[in-house]
Amino acid sequence: MNRIVLIGNGFDLAHKLATSYADFINWYWDCWLEQLKNSHEMTVSDELCSISNKYGCWNMHLKNLLDKTSYPKGWPFINFIRKDNNYTVNFSLFLNNICQSIETKGWVDIEKEYYDLLRVSVNKSQQVTADKLNKELKYLQSRLIEYLKEIDNRLNGEIVNAQIRKYMFEPIEEDDISIGSKDIFSMYMRDRDKWSMGDWQRICKSYQGLYFEDMCDKYNLERLRTECRFLPDRIMLLNFNYTRTADIYLENADKLRFSVNHIHGTLTEPRSVIFGYGDELDDDYKALLKCNDNSLLRNIKSIRYTETDKYRKFLSFIESSPFQIYIMGHSCGNSDRTLLNTLFEHKNCVSIKPFYYVKADGTDNYLDIAQNISRNFTDMKLMRDRVVNREYCKVLS
Repeated sequence: MNRIVLIGNGFDLAHKLATSYADFINWYWDCWLEQLKNSHEMTVSDELCSISNKYGCWNMHLKNLLDKTSYPKGWPFINFIRKDNNYTVNFSLFLNNICQSIETKGWVDIEKEYYDLLRVSVNKSQQVTADKLNKELKYLQSRLIEYLKEIDNRLNGEIVNAQIRKYMFEPIEEDDISIGSKDIFSMYMRDRDKWSMGDWQRICKSYQGLYFEDMCDKYNLERLRTECRFLPDRIMLLNFNYTRTADIYLENADKLRFSVNHIHGTLTEPRSVIFGYGDELDDDYKALLKCNDNSLLRNIKSIRYTETDKYRKFLSFIESSPFQIYIMGHSCGNSDRTLLNTLFEHKNCVSIKPFYYVKADGTDNYLDIAQNISRNFTDMKLMRDRVVNREYCKVLS
């Protein structure tokens, strides 16, 4: 019996990394201000935005302005000049929707904003076309990679959270197993009862330094059997992030038993990065297919998965043996719905265990995750059986 750990942006946030889309957009505006300070033009533009002033070149104007007055940086500065008639600030509809989401909700799902506008483009809207939207997403992706590389280059082994590591490699709990998979779990236990001392020692050795703190030869046979009996045979960290935070947890691990699958690519290979939307279950997706326009499908994740073997390795893993799912920091939103539906409703899935976080007011987001998980199911009865009850779940911190 194996374990697959879904790692989303909440995993990086639990490690105090500023990797949310809102953090990225704030950085983008900080870069804009620096760009204006160094510009000898009256108008500065990129794929998403154009900013002009009537006073002359930006570098001299800002030098005088900032010398005389204490202006805010980044987004507060951009927002300030938007309200002044002496400046002209033009956002693309895509960027405008992103900023509005951050202002009203404090967060944004850039991939969902992209998909919402992609659906509008089907109606031949004058405001947005698929080609224009794809160019804007590509530019935003390049800036996101630039931003995350700055964070990723500072990562080292000191970032490892001992509690999270223990959760990743902990034994399988019988209470987590769905009612529909109890027979599978019983077979698993009977198989383990037949193991020899050598079998116990081998699995214990592979977990050494990950779950066990001591050498395996310090355990007597009965304790070894008790503690190793329910350890997963193999663990895959299915990483939806672009950073290498997950890799650090497996730096010295047995590569035959433990692996990281960067399903959406890595920062070291920018061309491998998948940034878009993946919900084939959505009714509007069928409308995109009927348009016979490849530009509408350019950033659909399920199609981009064909470019590498990462998705096939994921499929091979879940087809090989029964598995349980741990969710660490992945919201399970619709932008990954195609893959998550394949995973959650797979015949070998025995349970889905979300790790939640506790908010400042004492409430938690377990129910939010459970609701999002439900949208990835077509069989609600199966969902209620497989999702682990809150009382058996733990805080990701």
